[in-house]
Amino acid sequence: MKTILIALLALVVLVILLLGVFYLISGHPAPIKNQVIIHRSQETVFDFIADMTNELKWNPDVQVMEKQSAGPVGLGTHFRAKWSLSPMLDVEITRFDRPHDVTFANGGPLEVKLELNVTSRNNQTELNTTFSPTPHGFLRAIFPIMKRSLIAQERENMVNLKKVLESNG
Repeated sequence: MKTILIALLALVVLVILLLGVFYLISGHPAPIKNQVIIHRSQETVFDFIADMTNELKWNPDVQVMEKQSAGPVGLGTHFRAKWSLSPMLDVEITRFDRPHDVTFANGGPLEVKLELNVTSRNNQTELNTTFSPTPHGFLRAIFPIMKRSLIAQERENMVNLKKVLESNG
């Protein structure tokens, strides 16, 4: 019995040490880059992605997405947003250069900066994304495990976005 308790205690200490190491190495942004070619005009793609309320049409993880600012979408526009595993968040457009670049930023336990670059290429549009999550609190400890899921989710999001934009003419 004593041997089992010592082994169990050693296992608990090992898990705590591993979580501590993950915590120490995971407190910085971890960019996830994607690229997709969309058969729509640069302006159409830009306007669609700059208005985050459209995310309800292509991201199944979105539960709430509401524009909070008056007037047209632009620099400083705020959105109220909630994804499946997130709290309610405020997302702000921190860069807006139509029809080329838009950047979104939010705080929260998983702070995210999302940079989108839209370029016209041979009658189609190239969308390059940089999704930079910065975990805080407990999420820092488990982030190395979460990152794989985020990479797959972001890749799937690009496929969904392309389908929606290309099907809506």
